[in-house]
Amino acid sequence: MSVGNQDAKLRLNDKVSSTTADLGSLVKHVIKSSRSTELLSQSAKSFAFQETAVETSLLTLQRMGLATSHLQFQAECIERGLKTANSLQGQVHIIQEKFDMKKINR
Repeated sequence: MSVGNQDAKLRLNDKVSSTTADLGSLVKHVIKSSRSTELLSQSAKSFAFQETAVETSLLTLQRMGLATSHLQFQAECIERGLKTANSLQGQVHIIQEKFDMKKINR
């Protein structure tokens, strides 16, 4: 074999090694991007789930706000009723005192 032939074989061997390394690097990038797609898909699903959870929470808060308004209205009605009851109780007490005074004066 000649020296030129051996040089060609060495260069070919180096080229094969280099190409194999480049191919390995390419495979790593493909696998990595494949995982990136999976992660992106999972992130999109998670985002959609979170969006639904936020919408549900918003509806719940709106309902709680409505319930709070109703409870406030009912509390105000009860307060007015108590004031009226206290006023009536005072009037009944005055009437009873007048009635008792009339009994004593007889």
